[in-house]
Amino acid sequence: MRFVFLCYNGIKTHMKWNSKRVLLTSACTIALLLGGCSSVSYFPGDHEVARSIDKVTDFPDIPDNYRYFDYQEKASELDEVLFSFAQDDEVHIPSYISEDMTSWSPVGFWIDQARETDDYHPLETGYLRRSFGLPSYIGDNRIASSGSEAMTTISSVLGSSYAGIDKQHQVIGLKAHDFVEMTFSSYDTGSKLVHNYGLQGQSFWYDIFPQIMFARLYDLYPDTPFMKEMVLNGADQWLEALPYFVVEGVESYEFVGYNVVLESPTLIGDHIEPPNGGLAFLFYSAYQITRDEKYLDGAKRVLDYLQTYQKNPNYEALTDYAPYVAAILNYEHGTNYDVGKFLDFLFDVDSAYRPGWSVLSGDFGNYAVDGLVGQANDYAFLMNSLHLATVLAPMVKYDVRYATTIGKYLLNLANNAKYFFPQSLSLTHQSMSDYLPFDTHGSLAYEGFRKSYNSTTGYAMGDATAMFDQPCDLSVYSSAFIGGMGALIDETNVEGILQIDLNATDSYGASDRPNYLYYNPYDNDEVVSLDVGDSAVDLFDTLSKSIVAINVSGEVDIRIPASSSRLIAFLPAGSQLIKESNVIMLGDDKIAEYRAAVDFTNLTTRDELTSASVIGIASSAPINDEVATMRISFGDIVAYDGLPVSEFSYVKSLLPDTDYTLKVEITTIKGLSDYATKRVVCR
Repeated sequence: MRFVFLCYNGIKTHMKWNSKRVLLTSACTIALLLGGCSSVSYFPGDHEVARSIDKVTDFPDIPDNYRYFDYQEKASELDEVLFSFAQDDEVHIPSYISEDMTSWSPVGFWIDQARETDDYHPLETGYLRRSFGLPSYIGDNRIASSGSEAMTTISSVLGSSYAGIDKQHQVIGLKAHDFVEMTFSSYDTGSKLVHNYGLQGQSFWYDIFPQIMFARLYDLYPDTPFMKEMVLNGADQWLEALPYFVVEGVESYEFVGYNVVLESPTLIGDHIEPPNGGLAFLFYSAYQITRDEKYLDGAKRVLDYLQTYQKNPNYEALTDYAPYVAAILNYEHGTNYDVGKFLDFLFDVDSAYRPGWSVLSGDFGNYAVDGLVGQANDYAFLMNSLHLATVLAPMVKYDVRYATTIGKYLLNLANNAKYFFPQSLSLTHQSMSDYLPFDTHGSLAYEGFRKSYNSTTGYAMGDATAMFDQPCDLSVYSSAFIGGMGALIDETNVEGILQIDLNATDSYGASDRPNYLYYNPYDNDEVVSLDVGDSAVDLFDTLSKSIVAINVSGEVDIRIPASSSRLIAFLPAGSQLIKESNVIMLGDDKIAEYRAAVDFTNLTTRDELTSASVIGIASSAPINDEVATMRISFGDIVAYDGLPVSEFSYVKSLLPDTDYTLKVEITTIKGLSDYATKRVVCR
């Protein structure tokens, strides 16, 4: 049965007209602002039903030293620095000389094939046309013997594309260049994968991450010949590999790599690089391209494995995709994956395969590192920090309950990632001060930011000089993701409130209508202005499930509640929204859904609990509904089943001393449900 609601809550709505500008102080009460809106339905508006991330709760609402950093501008400058070599059509073999910084520019270079055969077909013959190379670090002379890393070249094209640069028809000098097609040079016809240089099968990280970047690039350039086949070939190869991920008859991803030709997992000592959510994303991408259920089943199989996995498998950036794909499948396909658990994989410091690897918090001396990614209390890395943002921001479209906590995380990250850039630090706090006269843009960033190095606290550096005997720590592969950050965030008229574009990096997601997140870090309501364009639209807040403005164009002022968020979706003017059960629909499109939420308020992963421990629990339901029941269990042992409680202490006689997955489940009067888990130790 379908219902259409017209609701008025008695709250006064103030309308202030100034040219095309309208100020709306109530999100719940909308009158007809302009003519011709009779087809628009109305909703009473929901209060915020929120989920949180433990570590982000301890981040400052807004950094003490906050200032907006223009990543978009830096991305445009970076593209000019990296691809300026194309002004010269001649091939010049790079000869980066460690002792001569002037030889480190131009950064990139052309690579010409010996010949293009008459039967040229990149899926069979390999890519035989002109391509390009980039060093992983500025002045990295290893490129002469090893070649360019796909992680660097593909990511650089992707990052510039996110920044709004058309890399398929980019005019540099006197010619237009197709840098998208040139990334085909990383396609391996033997394995049918896009992977980093070297032997395939030695590293999940090097084999899967470039394939992901290539798939995300294809999403931006879907008409590129042969590219679809390369993306699907990669998905097929990994899908066929899944049955071989077995140890002693039990499904396992605890390998360092997998050789798709030999159909054999790779073991190298005790080193493990799990493929994690990266595989789920490749399968999800292939499903979105083809709608073939085998790929959707593959994505579910990966997440099913992680759902019951009892360790934290976080390694580099492949785990980043687990909560993102899980949220999408929950929203679009009715699954019930534990997004909170997958977020804990990223933010907690208990990785089993790279100890301490996590989203950081706190500070390195006088430098806040909240939101950066790296080795806890030691070393933050730019690439991982910015890459994660490109995945977690669009996740909010599919699980809006994380809007405020992700908004807070992104605000801290956007502020603190500036420490990777040379101009943000004094010369004594960076390793490449001598190079700065050659880097007039300052768009090339450091690979890492260390807590302390050579008795200096807060030091921008990288592995190039410390580990690889290379001359420069300014990192091309790390800087590539500046474009992703530039696409995500923009400043508003209120300092500290960012406009976060949830479509910008939502690979294969629905992006036909704008979606923006606004997080307000202040204790008071704030009003931000947004330009909705010249064509009239309706504005709908998917977080509060309320219509914010009807039939508006030009500049619109939106009130953001204190310490909360708005998720503004642009809908066609005159949209008729219909509520079906707990879902709000616009025609056949799902616009929003009502969700319940439950969270632990005072637990972190691996906390040791005793019967004296008080476990804090927060639960909430949508408006006109309420939490009716709560069930608390430790593994298979049910410790409580009854009315909702906000505090709980277990009875010691129920629980032997061991590790448990603590789970709290709720249901509401109207039948909504949610659950949260946390790995704990009971004593």
